Amino acid sequence: MKKLKLVTMACCVAAMGLTSCLNDSDDTRSEMSKEELAYCLNKVKGTYEGNLIYVAKNIKDVNDNTDTLKISWNIANDSTMTIKNFPTRLLTDNISDEKLKAALAEAPNQDIECRIGFINSSPVQYLINPKAPSYNINHDGTEHKIQVAFYANSTNSFGSLNQTKKVLYMQIVEGAIYMDGKQTAYLTTANPFAFEAAKE
Repeated sequence: MKKLKLVTMACCVAAMGLTSCLNDSDDTRSEMSKEELAYCLNKVKGTYEGNLIYVAKNIKDVNDNTDTLKISWNIANDSTMTIKNFPTRLLTDNISDEKLKAALAEAPNQDIECRIGFINSSPVQYLINPKAPSYNINHDGTEHKIQVAFYANSTNSFGSLNQTKKVLYMQIVEGAIYMDGKQTAYLTTANPFAFEAAKE
């Protein structure tokens, strides 16, 4: 099993404050020239089939704390990326309310739309600002709109192309649960997700 080093909650909070991605984030690309943006896009544009690596406790081996599943994503232009069919159940791991956790785990998988902004051309690197996926969930007999917010404008949510190995690495971090437009305390710990795929 391939593994990437996942950030911990302490590192996330120390490095960056949580910014909800319920709204579009600032565009960081203005610092790069059109030529640099075109170069970066040419290097990473396309559809990827790769691994999603996530925290998963192994009670038989404390050093084996990640698991992997197959996932795909697409970088369409210099500002848009879509992660396809993201498993909703993985967003529930650190939710404290058991009823909400169970209900959200049953929700259908969704694509996660992301805004990206290139910040470096050598190596090609970009920030990822996922838009919060939304779910209609029955919680305690009442219908609620649940949104899962990720870290935005944060160095913890990024993509980087290793041109020597021809591998694209990415990471996004689940940072908050919103119910009916209000941030809750249901998410006890930030939840990082790492991605890797060969670049052909």
